[in-house]
Order: sequence, then structure tokens, then C-alpha cells
Amino acid sequence: MKHINFVILFICFFSIVGKAQNTEADILLDSDFLSKSSINDKFINSVDYTSDGFILLSSAKQFYILGIGGIVPVFESLSGQNIESFTVTTNGILMFTSGNSLYQASENPDFTKKSDLPDSNMGITSNYSDIFVFDKMQKRDKKDYSIYQISKDRKITKLTTVSAPVLSVFEQPKQLIFSTKNMLLCVDTKTKKTYQILALPQENNIISIVGDTVNHAFYFSTENAIYRIKNNKFELITDELGGILKYDGEGLVIFNSEKQLIIRLRNNIL
Repeated sequence: MKHINFVILFICFFSIVGKAQNTEADILLDSDFLSKSSINDKFINSVDYTSDGFILLSSAKQFYILGIGGIVPVFESLSGQNIESFTVTTNGILMFTSGNSLYQASENPDFTKKSDLPDSNMGITSNYSDIFVFDKMQKRDKKDYSIYQISKDRKITKLTTVSAPVLSVFEQPKQLIFSTKNMLLCVDTKTKKTYQILALPQENNIISIVGDTVNHAFYFSTENAIYRIKNNKFELITDELGGILKYDGEGLVIFNSEKQLIIRLRNNIL
């Protein structure tokens, strides 16, 4: 098994300060930077951290690592599969979904198939010991959309089912917080009891959820806005930018694949 422990030498320091809703933000990636790096790939809507703290991105065929000063391709470019969603587990293993299959980073070849999946085009997440996959794509012949738990022995268990695609899943030790349409829900991983947390007044899809261990809050986002729940209070962080969220200890990271943009709102801003 190949752990995502990459040693990369970066020869220049990359720290650009930008603006997000009249507050300073660190710009970690933008289209100008990609142009100077001669990278023309279109990134998919997945982002994670390697065990060394670098940001992991991918196009449909190629993984990339973004660090201080540069972005570099890692692993061989895929030919027979498309990367649809990926995650890095707590022990540093890179997993990704492609078609009806789950793949894992390995030694030779770079990726090996580990399991069949209940459906194609599934999302994936893993914050603790288990892996969770979910039906994220709207399909004409599909009426039910589910979240599944994959244990260490690759046993697949259905946790909950809803009537629309599951757009994002955030794992806590005993429950999953997930979104479908404009709703935020929760499912207990043992009892499988599911209940609604909130619904946005507008019909905007909630596409990402993340927890903040420093400020003891939850953030969730649409394509063009970011919200926070803290001390049982719901508030708007910004309505100028949305995207996929990660929290890295230093602040909230926002990845907008359409704008080829990654920014961090630091803890002092949040």
C-alpha cells in the first residue's frame, strides 16, 4: 500500500494575499498561478490533504499535489479509468471511485481495485477508520439515493436513503452530517436514524460540509456562499464565493474548481 508521504522540494515561497468580502485571505491557487505552471487540466470537485499536509487535487486522469511554491503531478496518468471522487484516509491511503469500482494507491501498478461499488459516479469520504461512499449524481432511472459504509474487511452497509442525490458527507465519530438539495441532515452510524438539521430558505444546493476544531463550529457551502453553525447560531460567512471546503487547523480552505481558485480564511478572520 502506498501512503501519500511525498517529499517535494519547492524552490520559491508562494504566499499571495488577496481579498474575500473585504477581509484578507491567503490565495493558495489561482488561474494565473496554474498558467505559469503550464497546467491546463480541469480539476474535479474533490480536494484533500496528504499526510504531510500538502493539498491533493486531481483532474479526471491525473493527481496533483499543491504545496508551498508549486504544483506537481503525482502517480502515472490514468488511461482506463476516470477519477470521479477521492479521499485520503487517516493512515494516509489514497482511495478513489471510478465507475462501479473503488481503487487504492499501491506500489506497482500505481492503483489497484479494492472493491465493487453499489453504483457508478459515487462520492467518497473517510475521516476515521471506515470509508463512506454515496450516490452523488442525479440519474433519470433512479428514485433513491443512499450513503454506504465500507468497513475494513470491505463489507458494504447501507446507512440511509433519501429522494435526491447526496451532495456532501462529513464524518464524525458516531454520526454523519450530509446534504441533499438545500437541506443539512444527520444519520447515526449505529442506529441509522436520520433527521434534518436545517434547510436553507433559498433553493441552493449545499455542496460541502466541514468541521472546525479550533473555533468549534461547522461550515457548509453552496456554489456561491459559505455559512457557519456555531453555538447553535446560524450565520453567513460570505455570499461572494462558494465551493468545496476543508479545514486545516490554520483556517477554512475553499476550493472552487470552476474558478480554479483555492483560498484560506485564517482563524483570526473566522
